[in-house]
Amino acid sequence: MLKLTINGTTELLPESESDEALKRYWEAKTDGDTTAELVRVDDDTSKPEPTASPPPAPKPSAIPNTTAGTEPGQVSDLAATRVATQEAWLTEAGFSIRPPLFTPGTRVIELGDENFRLERERVEEMPSFDEASRKVVSLIQREDRQDIEVRLKDLTLTTTGSLVIEPTGDEYGVEPHAFHQLATLGGFAAGARYLREQCAPELRSANVNWQLTNGNNRSLILRTRHGAGARRHVFAAVTPSYTAIDTDTVLEAVRPALADAHTELVYNGEGVQATALWMPDNVVDLAAGDVFKVGVRLDTNDIGKGRIVISGVVFRNLCLNLIIIGESKATTISQVHRGDPTVIIEALHTGVDEAREKVAHFLEAWGKARTLKLDPAKTIQKLVEKRQLKVKGEPDKERLTRIFLSHWAKEPGDTLADVANAITRAAHEHTEWPMTVREVLERQAAELVYAHV
Repeated sequence: MLKLTINGTTELLPESESDEALKRYWEAKTDGDTTAELVRVDDDTSKPEPTASPPPAPKPSAIPNTTAGTEPGQVSDLAATRVATQEAWLTEAGFSIRPPLFTPGTRVIELGDENFRLERERVEEMPSFDEASRKVVSLIQREDRQDIEVRLKDLTLTTTGSLVIEPTGDEYGVEPHAFHQLATLGGFAAGARYLREQCAPELRSANVNWQLTNGNNRSLILRTRHGAGARRHVFAAVTPSYTAIDTDTVLEAVRPALADAHTELVYNGEGVQATALWMPDNVVDLAAGDVFKVGVRLDTNDIGKGRIVISGVVFRNLCLNLIIIGESKATTISQVHRGDPTVIIEALHTGVDEAREKVAHFLEAWGKARTLKLDPAKTIQKLVEKRQLKVKGEPDKERLTRIFLSHWAKEPGDTLADVANAITRAAHEHTEWPMTVREVLERQAAELVYAHV
């Protein structure tokens, strides 16, 4: 049963009303009710189930994750240990996230397992970050963006709403946001909405042109691209100090670090909002308090009204049905469009690496070997020296190390996955070894990945 306390009044509710109880509890907490409490109690007593302190958090590689058996609604020692460890990781990485509504480690109900499965399928059906980002890069490059530096007095607004640049006479469409920026830079921002939405075309043209002729004559950058009507449009008006690090450039910079993730990525013509996502294949004894999904979030803006922001993000189950989710992000870079482009791009490389590092513990524990950076030569040498990597009939450790490294060189990389790939490649391609070696080496490569050597 469930014991629900709201505004100092306590009532007992059956498990079948858990969703409604959670909703009422959450609403009470949101309204500031300091007495609000929701706990599970034994069927024959109204006393809350005692909450045991979780055991000390083990290292990531020591977390058991191979057996199950805890009944729904009961505290799983396995899950409690895992949640305690995850909380330490969250604190270390700078995430701030709400505690679960139930005792950490309380096994989810059947609906929670089903919702995890559905979410896992949803994420798997998303495109890879590599694929999605390449499509957006291609789309932006087809826009053929060009920036033009002009002075305000060189501009004329026609009665049809086009902007003409003198002395060339080139004519451009003007997107709504760009019109407001032009008005701001020209000193008539207070009337921009009226001029664009309510003013008659002839009167708007006369007003704007008077302002452009008689106001300040500052320089500005018109950001243009191919738009509707088979002509170029001004999509932003910014100051000359604006550094154009556009979405396509950002995506190219961060893609290598996120290529193995699935993604929700939306390009709206102004920038992108994207979250590169990873989930475990399964979570044994999925419970209240479990972090079940992590990612790296990217926000860009190409029209002069935002920064480039990169953050690590985590999603934590707060209830027993995987419906109430706590989300937290830890930002690693918030870059304004100012300064040396080379320095900004280098900062993006650092920012995305640091964001991925903030969720690396989770990825490693979930078997995402691609996250573990290492020195391949030293790793292979150590594995051979310790006989964790061995081949019957190959007693010479130096020779064996050279064989594996020669196959690593065919597809080099600096992660645990690349080392495992070198081992399996050698098993299949080294013609001096019999077929029986293949299975042994493949097993050793798998053990390497799961042990996180």
